[in-house]
Formats: sequence, C-alpha cells, structure tokens
Amino acid sequence: MKYVENLESVGKKITILDESLKITEDALLLSKFIKKYNKKSGNFLEIGAGQGIISILISEIPKVSKIFTVEIQKKIFQILEKNVKNNFLESKIIPINSNIKEITGQFDVIFSNPPYKKINSGKLPRKESEKISKYEILLTLKELFSEIKRLLKNYGEFFVIVPNDRLNEVFSYVYENKMNILEIEINKYKTRDLVILHGKKGGKNSEIKFL
Repeated sequence: MKYVENLESVGKKITILDESLKITEDALLLSKFIKKYNKKSGNFLEIGAGQGIISILISEIPKVSKIFTVEIQKKIFQILEKNVKNNFLESKIIPINSNIKEITGQFDVIFSNPPYKKINSGKLPRKESEKISKYEILLTLKELFSEIKRLLKNYGEFFVIVPNDRLNEVFSYVYENKMNILEIEINKYKTRDLVILHGKKGGKNSEIKFL
C-alpha cells in the first residue's frame, strides 16, 4: 500500500510504493555523503534510482546541473516520476525508465545504492519489486562497475554504498575497470557495516583516504 514520508528537515515529501521499499539507512547515508564530499559539477547519473529518494535529497547541491535517474521497474518508475513532480524538481531531475545497459552518453558523476544481496544469500522476497531492488537479479555489482566505467567521463567520479561483506569484490571490480578509489567511509548499521566508496575514472592511483 502506498504511503507518503514527510522529510521535514529538508522540506521534501516522498511517496513510497509499499512498506518493503521504505526509505533505508543506506540511501540516507549515501545522500549525506555526496552532499558533503562531492566537488564535481555538471550532469549526474543515478543507477537504480528506485523511488528517487537519493536524487531528490541531493538535488539542492548547487553544482548539480541535471540528475538523470535510471529505474528499470515500471511500477517503481511511476512513483519516481510522481516524487519528482510533487517536489517540483522536473527541471532538475530527469527520470528514465530503462535498463542501465541501454543508456548512452557520459556523465560527470555517477552514484548508486545498488541491489547488493547475492541471489543465494537467503530466501528471496515474494514481491518481485523488492526482489529486483535488493538482489543481484537484473544487475550484479560486477556489471554495475562496468557500467560506471562506460558511462563516466574521463576524470569523472562515482559514489557507491555496499555492505562490508562485499567490499573485497568491489575493490577488484573497481581496479579491473582501471578506476581508482579516493575515499572510504565506514558506517556502523545494526549487525553490519555499510561502506561508501568515492572513486574516480582516470588519473594516477593515490592513497585511499579513510574518513
């Protein structure tokens, strides 16, 4: 059942498709990190935008020209469109209902709170929307970083949040795609750590800064 979350601290209203897709801590952490540490300007791309929470929260960054939000699931995409309209952000956020593998162009910044649960990591949810949003069904982490490399401009930057138990794999995917990790922030959340990676395409490898 749809319901509305009032984010009074930032003056935003977010429609949620149902309880299984509520606003999560990882989305809030990633948006806060981007607002604090992003220094790039230009066009941004969100991979797996869901209902648009992160893009809406970072839309106030002055350096952001446009945010292209890609969401593959039609039902969730319709909620994304509604949230953009209800928050009067049509001139800033451009929703796209597509598979990220079909997107063309290049962007200054790419960010994602991806579906990072492995298919064999437990009982899958019954709801298709929840399953696709949280599990590597239509997009794996390996594919995510391949797409980030393809769609980033040279010297463009990326922001991704993953649980600590996928971190070693993510490091290998970043370096396989000849990208660099600039900064890492580790956040304690319940029984696991949520790790935000801030990286770059191009340039020399530098020492990773732990925040």
